[in-house]
Amino acid sequence: MHRPKHRVLAFLVVAVVAAACGVPRSDSHPAVGRSVILISIDTLRADRLPAYGYKSVVTPHIDALRRESVLFENAYTHCPLTLPAHTSLFTGLLPPVHGVRNNIGYRLDPKHATLAGLLKARGYATGAALSAYVLRRTTGLDAGFDFYADVVTAAGAKAVGDVQRPGLETVRIALDWARSVRDRPFLLFVHLFEPHSPYAPPEPYRSRYGATYDGEVAATDAAVGALVAGLRELGVYDNSIVVLLSDHGEGLGDHGEAEHGILLYREMLQVPLLLRLPGGERGGTRDAGVAGLRDVVPTLASFLGLPVPAEARGRDLLASARPTVVSIYSETYYPRIHLGWSELHSLVDSRYHLIEGPRPELYDVVRDPAEREDLAKARESLARSMAAALQSNVTGFEAPADATAEERERLASLGYLTGGGAPVAAGASLPNPRDQIGSYEQMRAAFALVAKGQDAEALRAFDQLLKASPGLVDAHAERAATLGRLGRYREAEKAYEKAIALAPALAPSLSLTLGRVHLEMGRLAQAAAAAKRAVEAEPGPAHELLSSIALAAGRLDEAEREARLVTSDAGAQARAAVVLAEVTARRGRPAEALELLDRIRRDDDSQGLGPIPYLEFVRGDLLARLDRRAEAEAAFRAEIAAFPTHARAYASLAIVKALQGRPLAESRELLEQMHRARPGEGSALLAAKALDFIGDAAGAEAWRRRARS
Repeated sequence: MHRPKHRVLAFLVVAVVAAACGVPRSDSHPAVGRSVILISIDTLRADRLPAYGYKSVVTPHIDALRRESVLFENAYTHCPLTLPAHTSLFTGLLPPVHGVRNNIGYRLDPKHATLAGLLKARGYATGAALSAYVLRRTTGLDAGFDFYADVVTAAGAKAVGDVQRPGLETVRIALDWARSVRDRPFLLFVHLFEPHSPYAPPEPYRSRYGATYDGEVAATDAAVGALVAGLRELGVYDNSIVVLLSDHGEGLGDHGEAEHGILLYREMLQVPLLLRLPGGERGGTRDAGVAGLRDVVPTLASFLGLPVPAEARGRDLLASARPTVVSIYSETYYPRIHLGWSELHSLVDSRYHLIEGPRPELYDVVRDPAEREDLAKARESLARSMAAALQSNVTGFEAPADATAEERERLASLGYLTGGGAPVAAGASLPNPRDQIGSYEQMRAAFALVAKGQDAEALRAFDQLLKASPGLVDAHAERAATLGRLGRYREAEKAYEKAIALAPALAPSLSLTLGRVHLEMGRLAQAAAAAKRAVEAEPGPAHELLSSIALAAGRLDEAEREARLVTSDAGAQARAAVVLAEVTARRGRPAEALELLDRIRRDDDSQGLGPIPYLEFVRGDLLARLDRRAEAEAAFRAEIAAFPTHARAYASLAIVKALQGRPLAESRELLEQMHRARPGEGSALLAAKALDFIGDAAGAEAWRRRARS
């Protein structure tokens, strides 16, 4: 049969219009089965990309992707924190619905469907390559992924490099996995972390931009370029869907906050969103509509011809018909959880942005994109109506669960607070974070001094801060740790007790550090009591500490028994193994003890646990007793290199130098170095003891005088 020409023409017009609108087609170019590449660039502000008009950084690879993509001009996150934002991204749900309100203390309930689970059920391979510990698999975000390369951290990891991975390394891992599944449709999630602080871009970006946020953005662009080039080489890029976005922005001081998590201004909430369709369809176009991260799941599902999860309330951003009035909900409970300040909520539409808190703020984001003129009083009725609409999304708050000491240490090394806010009396109003942001930044400056090893300066900063803001639990806890590193154990003891009183939920993890202070002071009964308070919540580290206490008391059988109870924590297991080696040595089997220590070193190298406290110190002590003094010296130096404040390692090295006939001046200088690294009465008395052993009575007496002073 021949169709009338006008019907054929009409059919062609409909097909062309469908293509222009990005509607999935089920005839010659079905979208079903297309691979999906989701690139999340952590902490990337939209207005710091040339694609959004910024002129001070060059991003050629993101620009190239933008030319093939739809650019959404007004996309927003639902929370300025990595884990809650990514949870909304993958579930299509707002934080009050999925329940993940912070980076620590929450886990995604498996009842919630995820993008990865949706695609896996349709036969997709699903893989993720992550660049930071924040998205660890224990958060539940790994649901639906066949392959989830999170950042496995070393025991005792505290440096930023221990808890994040360079973007190019993450891209290599992602491409290796993509290569293994390229013959089937796949979802690949690549998480890049460079724009997150501290800003330390690699060369050549450091030379060009300095140690700046812009330099990290440029470094991220290189990682995006490597990923796209690798996908092209695999032959999968052109027919894939590529989404590039960020989880949240960065304050950069615009409203007093240098980083993110506390406030809800646009610099924290507005994120880039690029959507590249197969073949670059609709490339180079812009969409001025308001969009949220929760819209990504419905958009991808609709384009692929898959059912949108029933829970997901977001919108299909490619639909030809979209609501004309759209608003995006955002929240932060970070100030309430960690600082005892008020939480904040926000609602933004195409014209106005309401920030709801102790003092509501309203901004016209079209006339005043930098949000400098608060219109809450001038437009009071509008502020009230937006507040009423916002409240429909606020469905309650569940406090975070207790976190492990490991989680706290890892997230603290990334700059996040991990303590709790001070208790608030019933009915008391919570402080407005905007009014308190100055004290928060003071605290971060003190933390920066700690990271640089400037403990004396950090202690002064904490003391000044806590006079004005005595409720900052993290400041109390870090001040206590600083006092401990300075050898001021009695003060550290009181500081830990105060921090525990302010935040009882932190008692288990803080009791462990308090127990170590007691151990350093020789108060073994108090140390054991503190360790036992942590056994239920932190069994591995607690039993490891109890083994060290028993060893200090000379109770070898008890030390061995406690050490063998450490089974679940890799770092604590390694430290307990060192205790077992020392027990073996004290039982008169030094060669066997050395063999045990060498085995621990080999296991450490294979597991990437990082330096293990006391391992090289115990090796050095054993080697010295076996008259292998040159090897002992090397071991003590290795201990000092890994743990620069370990006073006993300096003292032992000073003794070994003297036993090898080296000039007395070398031993004396080492002891001065020890005292500079760990000033205080304890290290001064240790120096006197070492010089007594060497036979330098005059030097020993001088140190005793210093200890008394």
